[in-house]
Amino acid sequence: MARILKFLDSSGQELHHINDPEDRLPIPVIGQVVSIGSSKMWVETVTTQRDAGVPVHFVLVRSILAEDRLANIC
Repeated sequence: MARILKFLDSSGQELHHINDPEDRLPIPVIGQVVSIGSSKMWVETVTTQRDAGVPVHFVLVRSILAEDRLANIC
């Protein structure tokens, strides 16, 4: 089944939108650091809703700047 991952910042602005038609990508978990292209993000929350039967995962993230250390965001 297809699914959609939407990565949002704390203001609700969509940073990344990923269609996963073959359901191959893992669903991020809270506390995980994910990279999309050159963006590195800390996962704060993950919620799922269905839109016309397709699961949409809303992933609230905080961007990690290159000079930030993981200890500073925990």
